[in-house]
Amino acid sequence: MLHYVKSPISNETIPDKVAALLEQGIKQYIILKDGHIVGTDLNLTEGLYIDSFDNALNDQADVITKIELMNQNKSDAYNYVMEEANSGLVINVKRNLNIEDQLHVFVIQDEHDLVHNTVINLEANAHLKVTEYFCNINPASINLVNHYLVEENAELNYTSVNFFDPKAVISIIREGFVNRYGNLKMNHAEVSDSITEVYTNVALQEPHAVSTVKTVALTSDGQNARFEQNVQHLAKETEGYIENYGVSSDESCLVFEGVGKIHKGMKQSIARQKNKGIILSPKARLDANPLLLIDEYDVIASHGAAIGQIDEQQLYYLMSRGLSKPEAERLIIGGFLSPILTALDNDAIKDAFLESVERKTKAY
Repeated sequence: MLHYVKSPISNETIPDKVAALLEQGIKQYIILKDGHIVGTDLNLTEGLYIDSFDNALNDQADVITKIELMNQNKSDAYNYVMEEANSGLVINVKRNLNIEDQLHVFVIQDEHDLVHNTVINLEANAHLKVTEYFCNINPASINLVNHYLVEENAELNYTSVNFFDPKAVISIIREGFVNRYGNLKMNHAEVSDSITEVYTNVALQEPHAVSTVKTVALTSDGQNARFEQNVQHLAKETEGYIENYGVSSDESCLVFEGVGKIHKGMKQSIARQKNKGIILSPKARLDANPLLLIDEYDVIASHGAAIGQIDEQQLYYLMSRGLSKPEAERLIIGGFLSPILTALDNDAIKDAFLESVERKTKAY
């Protein structure tokens, strides 16, 4: 059972890094600071619910209970249940509602260790695009748990952008449940400087459910970051895709662990994985460990990993066109990370991401 206690805060000022993004014209947003709503610009369509846990635990109790029961009923090893939180947000989209405008959620840590839970529920035939932006102001232990339920023929396009600094220690758990003909698209841009562990678990519960888990991560200095994705095919004719793109520099360590499991009897399902990585330093480490667990014959499954240094021929070509070596390397890295840029449809957030990429690779 979820236990929610929000701590008081003395300062509701929006930090400069978030204010700078808002000044560039971001609309349709909500800002939570240590669990408190400190800013909103929401044009709520009838049937779209967005609120912090203060009200949502009563207004949307049935949604929270439904997702809690799904977690408790999972039989696999990746069963994570949020028991405590001091910050939370619930988004619920009613049946047949298509939300065209991108929703932006800012989650900020300031005065307390943060335990934040975002719950997103899309009823049948609903469509929603959400970008969550996470950052910290002070040293903290930060635990994030996201739950997504995509019901029949619904589509959720979810993007997260993390900008945590070295003073934070981060644990993230993402749980997705997809029903018949539902589509869950998850795009994660990880440009933090913190020690980070991320677990993403998707249950394809009914036939023709589809999910794509796409992660772009950069590590630098002595940072350690680990990303584990688990996609469970629990019904026939489901599709699960995992894509990882990483850049590791200095003495950092970046690890991708992908698991696609097709259970017995889940015929004509598709499980695919793709991992690509660039290592920028002799002391950097980047591991990609794709794993397929297949208990059925009539399926399509594949995985691959390509890890190495920047392609010398590409580098030579760009330098022959007048670019310096650092400029050419940054251009190649920018192109390598392009899979996430298409998900960042807001120019302000895209620029903030590219600035972090520039900073984390500036010495190369």
